[in-house]
Amino acid sequence: MRNYLVFVRAGRNSLHPEMIAEDPDRNWDCCVNGWEAPPGSTARDFGAERFQPGALNKFEAFSDMCRGSAAGVGYRYVLMIDDDLRFKPGDVSRFFEHCERNDLFLSQPAIAWGSNSNHLINICNPVCTVRGVNFVEVMAPCFSREALDRLLPTFLLTRCTWGIDYAWSSLLDGLGRISIVDAVAMDHTKPMDRAEGPFYRKLRSMNVDPDEELAEVVRTHASWGEMQSLKGGHRYRWPLPQALNQHLVAWMEKHKIQQHLARGGTIAPQSPVSPGTPVTPAQAAKFADPTAASVPRAAGVTTLATLADGLVRRD
Repeated sequence: MRNYLVFVRAGRNSLHPEMIAEDPDRNWDCCVNGWEAPPGSTARDFGAERFQPGALNKFEAFSDMCRGSAAGVGYRYVLMIDDDLRFKPGDVSRFFEHCERNDLFLSQPAIAWGSNSNHLINICNPVCTVRGVNFVEVMAPCFSREALDRLLPTFLLTRCTWGIDYAWSSLLDGLGRISIVDAVAMDHTKPMDRAEGPFYRKLRSMNVDPDEELAEVVRTHASWGEMQSLKGGHRYRWPLPQALNQHLVAWMEKHKIQQHLARGGTIAPQSPVSPGTPVTPAQAAKFADPTAASVPRAAGVTTLATLADGLVRRD
């Protein structure tokens, strides 16, 4: 058994075989929760170390696997991903190394520029390697053993999974224990399809309304404010003065949406609009700061925009 686990909710077109093949020296085991798997399927059928059948979603399946208790989970970190996420070769192992090195509690890989994003906060900020935030989403959360022990009871809050991540933000509010690993950016290959996606069709057949489930979580958990990068808790790419790095993080948070969309990325409408429909470049203007006329300069190099662009292309 390796130190880390990737738990993937996998359909017939899952990208996890690609992740395994491109990381021959990986530091992680793979457990497949096969939602389209025929009866009698095993881990070997999916090229994985473990197999967990059944359940409506990956959080229910994981809870079933550990029988509702984190005590039996032998891995130091567990990354729970959807099957439409693509990583660069070796990046999943590198992600776990960042978690270990920085003693992360609850985290996720960033969403790559030019990909499909559900929330602005999760889009990569190339100023950081690790960024302190107050929200990670259910698409690809990573839990330390301690985090699993604390948060496992939330896994059954909703059938659609919406709102489970809101509960994490509420329970951890003010503790500075949520992070995004910007050094590892994943490609979300498909935008959310609430109208025709098979999971959402299944929910409709069960009379499960994601909006209602999300509203119930919000109603029953303490408010934690807007999704945002925190003022501290970051690990920076560049050895610049602390104050300058903090300024660069804040500047990039205001402007990264423009770079994301320029590369063909999409983003779901942000609160209070329900997720589901990509935002156009014109609509995205509201995310940027139209009054920002100047771009901060890193001494002796280039403008931040040019520097960040080079970083993203090289990464």
